[in-house]
Amino acid sequence: MKKIVFVIESLHLGGAEKSLVTLLQNLDYKRYDVDLITFQKGGIFTDLVPQEVQQIFIELPKLSFFDRLKFAIKRKTNPEIHDAQLFWPFIKKHLKRRLEVYNVAIAYNQGFSTYFTSEFVLAETKYSWLNTDYQKAGYQIHLDYPVYKKFKKVIVVSPEGKESFNGALEYIGKRLPVEIIKDITDRKALEAQANHTLKRKFRSDVVNIVSVGRLASPKGFSLAVSACALLKMRGYNINWYVIGEGAERKPLEQKIKNELLQDDFFLLGADNNPYPYMRACDIYVQTSLFEGLGLTVIEAAYLNKPIVCTNFPTVHGILKDEETGLIAEMSAESIASKIERLILNKELRKHLSSSLAKLANKDKELTLQQVEKLLNI
Repeated sequence: MKKIVFVIESLHLGGAEKSLVTLLQNLDYKRYDVDLITFQKGGIFTDLVPQEVQQIFIELPKLSFFDRLKFAIKRKTNPEIHDAQLFWPFIKKHLKRRLEVYNVAIAYNQGFSTYFTSEFVLAETKYSWLNTDYQKAGYQIHLDYPVYKKFKKVIVVSPEGKESFNGALEYIGKRLPVEIIKDITDRKALEAQANHTLKRKFRSDVVNIVSVGRLASPKGFSLAVSACALLKMRGYNINWYVIGEGAERKPLEQKIKNELLQDDFFLLGADNNPYPYMRACDIYVQTSLFEGLGLTVIEAAYLNKPIVCTNFPTVHGILKDEETGLIAEMSAESIASKIERLILNKELRKHLSSSLAKLANKDKELTLQQVEKLLNI
């Protein structure tokens, strides 16, 4: 059996976390002995990890007062550098190299997981997954190149992700082997989960809108609140539900209050099964500013929902505007106008849903084939 380790920061809500758990559910444990290293306890996906996987939790040391102060100063004086790149030098001096030797080690997201796998995991072959738009996420390639060059290959989840990462490398005159492997989605499992009972019933006399994602600035939920306010001003009776949790909760709650939307816009928190909400909604809306791929949009598409999505680059590999979804500009006005079209035009909603129903689910098998190839080199 091949000894494999996956490294990810946590199993809390996120596209990378969801994709990893789905991948683990589809591996052959007669062929692989798998460890999973995380640095935060718990997470809504923890219970979905197959029992054959050994979950290893590494508790990160608390920084001294002086290190915390230095880190705060660095953040203040280097706003252009990603927090993970600033934080790593402070934390790595307290970590120890793991003694276990693996055949393959996979850092399943950028930043901390990649840095840890590079320096503290022993393996014959290492791969690093990149689940975001590298440049838009704020990473600085001159700091990361020495790390990424230790990996056999960098895996990105979309053509646009590859273009962004290669563009950063070109800026410093470097090249690295990069391969595209899309995040895995198990359509049959998704549809089975979508049949579960709603934990919160939807009203039948309103248009129910659902969005799923971390409450973080890149997800653009501030735009969603503003779009909801515009639609209410235009007289539409809607309830908008967001399934997700994160650091932006308090600012979003304040904005909801300021816009007098407490009875219209709801932050439901994290849920490892958002699919009953997605299936039950009238319209699915994604307001992201950028995405590595856009996994929740793919999931909404698999559930044949009318979709409104902002025009982040990777969405064009998922939806065709006016044919399988409506693509809005990055503004509350544009998002509200696209939703308004779907509210007023039931035939358009039916057309989008029926177009999505014709799409085949070939991505899962292709992703598994590509991953198997990496594991067995």
